[in-house]
Amino acid sequence: MPMWLRPAVVLASASFVIVALALFGCAQLQPMPTDPRGRLFARGLDQIDELYIVRVSNRPLALAAASRLSRLDPKFRVTETPGPHDETEIVVNYGDREIAVYPNPATDDPHVWGSWLGAIEADARHVSPTLAAHSQDEVDKAMFDGVTNGLDRFSRYATPQAARDQRAARDGFGGIGAILEDDAVPFRITQIIPGSPADLAGLRVGDRIVTVDGEPTAHRSQNEVIRQLRGPISSTVAISVDRPGLAESRSYRLQRTLIVLPTVTMTREDDVAVFHISGFNQNTTQQLVQDLDSVKRQMGAQLRGVVLDLRGDPGGLLDQAVSLADVFLAKGPIVATVGRNPASRQYFEAAGDSVAPQVPVVVLINGGSASASEIVAAALQDAGRAVVVGTASYGKGTVQTVLRLPNDGELTLTWAQLIAPAGYSLNGHGVVPTICTSDLGNDGQSIATAVQRASGAVAGSPIATALRTSLDDTGWMELRRSCPPRTGDRAIDLAVAERLLADPVLYGQAVHIMSASSSLAAKPTGTAPGTSEGILTGISGSLSSGEHYP
Repeated sequence: MPMWLRPAVVLASASFVIVALALFGCAQLQPMPTDPRGRLFARGLDQIDELYIVRVSNRPLALAAASRLSRLDPKFRVTETPGPHDETEIVVNYGDREIAVYPNPATDDPHVWGSWLGAIEADARHVSPTLAAHSQDEVDKAMFDGVTNGLDRFSRYATPQAARDQRAARDGFGGIGAILEDDAVPFRITQIIPGSPADLAGLRVGDRIVTVDGEPTAHRSQNEVIRQLRGPISSTVAISVDRPGLAESRSYRLQRTLIVLPTVTMTREDDVAVFHISGFNQNTTQQLVQDLDSVKRQMGAQLRGVVLDLRGDPGGLLDQAVSLADVFLAKGPIVATVGRNPASRQYFEAAGDSVAPQVPVVVLINGGSASASEIVAAALQDAGRAVVVGTASYGKGTVQTVLRLPNDGELTLTWAQLIAPAGYSLNGHGVVPTICTSDLGNDGQSIATAVQRASGAVAGSPIATALRTSLDDTGWMELRRSCPPRTGDRAIDLAVAERLLADPVLYGQAVHIMSASSSLAAKPTGTAPGTSEGILTGISGSLSSGEHYP
């Protein structure tokens, strides 16, 4: 099966977690707590203990979690005080009352601290009417936010409902394929996904959903209606819509199917195919390949090249970043991941069955391009396979693994860093483009300046790959300052890409400014062939586009 058709597995399954814990010494831990809250926190601390990119102590994480309860009720306070025999105790106060005193565990065992957090939460909810009034999910979220606050900013906790929404964004969901957008007209359809139940049934852009299964949508929230429209695949849902120009509502009964959010949009600029990629979910590479095959059939030899527009792309699935780069690479390394846990050390290379190994490619990036988009840009740039145009990218070069907790919430943990084919870490460094447009406007003179840069006529450019492999952090700061990150889809970027692809000689000069690198051709020590699944959460932490897909 071609690599780009391999089904994506996103979440670490329960069996994976159990195996991983068994391999790394959890048989020596205290037994898992039996109460649900203690078990929840113990499981979270377990996973941090084994999978997080650096070793951290459970004690400060647990104390930070307990202290976060004061954000829900300021009367609640957790302090450490001297106890007997030169030991410290953990004292829980509510207002002026001391409600509990706990011995300070001498061990760093995650199960012990998880059990302690379960007891703290139970005591707090018992004495505090304010905490008791909050939902269980709200209290759990506050405490896990305390835990993850002691980690890096890309590690986080999601409540069960938020986790379900995130899984839907990554993996798809049972729905009808109509896109609703918040605006002055609630529940108005702004887009229909081709081939979806909504499309096949004849729903149209502009239709406004007025009932779902007989229940009026008026005075309900957008999220409530969307969740009612979603459901098990092959189940049915009845809706009625108001259509402009019709006096009466129309009724439909639709059978839900798997809906995967579209992340690829293709347009044509003369003889160039432009692919805007908004994120990387399980269908991104396949969607791009289908669109690319279609445009190749339509244009044939007239197709001058491809633009991969990754500006503002915050990230997504690791395997999709690898497989999308593989579409354009005939051979060579794509990326390596390195972390503390042996399973996080992976090496990815082109499978040798690329769909478009010869089509000229220009990649557009900016300061909003992160993680998965940085993998693609770096892999194609370092291989001498594409010209990268724009500004320095974000520099978010870490991989997150997403783990399901006993309450159906999710804990997202950073567990690896990304190493580009040229041998440098993407984390904090990002990708610096071959042709920088940070300092350019959108006029003809700016395009002429970019052409000079593309031809290599500008002396002293710090762009060569050879320079990057030996840069220290100070050198990287200087390199990024030479092309500072900017956001927004600036017209100069696409104009430069079209100019490059219209002139094969100029494109050839530009693509060879960066010498092809084979620094990862020999696998880094300790890495294994790339089979790991991961989430490359970007600067926004999600794949949300601001639209709603029922």
